[in-house]
Amino acid sequence: MPRLDQLLGPLLLSFLLAVSVVAFLALMGWGRSAADMSLLSEPWFWQVLQFSLVQALLSSVLSVLLAIPVARALALDTGLVAKAWFLRWCLLCFVMPSLVLITGLVALFGRSGYLTPWLGEHWRFYGLNGILLAHVFLNLPFAIRVFCHRWQMIPETAWKLSSQLGFRGWQAFWLVEWPVLRGVIPAVAGFIFLLCFNSFAVVLALGGGPSASTLEVAIYQALKYQFNPAEALFLAWTQLLIVGVLYLLFRRLGKLEWLSPAQHTGWRSSQSAAVILTGRCAYGMAILFLVLPILTLVPAAMRVNLETFPWGELMQVTLRSLGFASLASLCLLICVVGVFSVWRQSTSERVRGVIEAIALHHLMIPGMVLSVGIYLFFLPYLSWHEWGWVAIILLNTLVALPFAFTQLKPAVFEYDQQYRRLVSDLKLGAWRHFYCVYLSYLRPTLQRVLGMSFVLALGDMAIFSIFGRDEWRTLPWLIYSLAGSYRMADAALAALLLMGISMLVLRVLEPSHESK
Repeated sequence: MPRLDQLLGPLLLSFLLAVSVVAFLALMGWGRSAADMSLLSEPWFWQVLQFSLVQALLSSVLSVLLAIPVARALALDTGLVAKAWFLRWCLLCFVMPSLVLITGLVALFGRSGYLTPWLGEHWRFYGLNGILLAHVFLNLPFAIRVFCHRWQMIPETAWKLSSQLGFRGWQAFWLVEWPVLRGVIPAVAGFIFLLCFNSFAVVLALGGGPSASTLEVAIYQALKYQFNPAEALFLAWTQLLIVGVLYLLFRRLGKLEWLSPAQHTGWRSSQSAAVILTGRCAYGMAILFLVLPILTLVPAAMRVNLETFPWGELMQVTLRSLGFASLASLCLLICVVGVFSVWRQSTSERVRGVIEAIALHHLMIPGMVLSVGIYLFFLPYLSWHEWGWVAIILLNTLVALPFAFTQLKPAVFEYDQQYRRLVSDLKLGAWRHFYCVYLSYLRPTLQRVLGMSFVLALGDMAIFSIFGRDEWRTLPWLIYSLAGSYRMADAALAALLLMGISMLVLRVLEPSHESK
């Protein structure tokens, strides 16, 4: 095992850097046309950039504002029911394949939606309205979990002291709760902003036209519809520079904890009846908002024509999607274990910092930008019609690696602090130590990481849009094509299948309390 570690880790780190270098060479026009700088004078470019920024800003602000009262009720109101279930549902909603949600929202708010008659004749779902609804649905659960975790970090002694000093209402909120929240609100808003700025599937499906297009969608159209590499390169550079600067800015705001289990101190702060009622109403509305679009898929799917439904194609794309997601998760496991093997062997904090930077640097490079760079660099040398599936698997692995590294790092550090010396004293063989002790200790965290990475790869749209083709499309693309052909019942049934697979995977890989 030590020899394998010494080879595997450096090779993986070199591969991570090589992918980024190749992408950057392509973005700089290596051997091909350079970025088309004349787009700076095109009005449509500034319109796309403005819409990208505005929709991301509105989505992040709405998600944060709506999450605060719900998270406060979850953390402080011991009378709320189904809190554990709701927090698990929030986790599922955050990683849910976008096409599942989009199909549910169309069934609710689309031209023939269940709620459309009550929204007035001026209601327009496609465009900014639909994009904001989808983005808030996908990111509100994340904000709720982060804020709830922060509220639960307030020590019991602070609540008791507040009660003894007679703090009530806004005074208690300002002096006890706000100091804990104010540091994390900008970080949450910034993270959600980046997610929405890099959104692809939601804008592609719900944009409704050129007036509601973002940089990601414009890159896809320039490369796949018009095959204009110079335009795609310029748009990719624009997105990369904006995301890179914002990521470096938001990274200084601290780490966000959102996967930790709920912590209940048993202390209940005194609240007025009006505050409790407001919190419970917000909690109930959040449940309704996060559950209704998914429940709507059931009656929509019941209208499907069983005789004309493409059952054979559904089976093929489902198996293909499961294969892509499984291979991407397996590659992620190998990659993150190999990176940590080098990280653990180093005793220098500077070297560890370099390794961590290599593992996390893809956070600064949107998946669409990375895909465009790889696609254009290798286009003269190989046929993506034959090898595109390899790029889909590897790029999904790279996109999930920063998440896996950040989630595993505390567990690996804790293991080394508690057991590394003991294992050394026991003189265990390298393979026995690796499989029986090391991986066993990390299993709960690995299960959670693999489950979420599997679901994210299962619902991928952006990477597949560059490298995929109709002959081996995935389940999300089948749903998109069915919805685009106005076969909403068929799309709803396929979306229910995708949702069921996601729930099953997360449930099977959910760590048990006794596993560690």
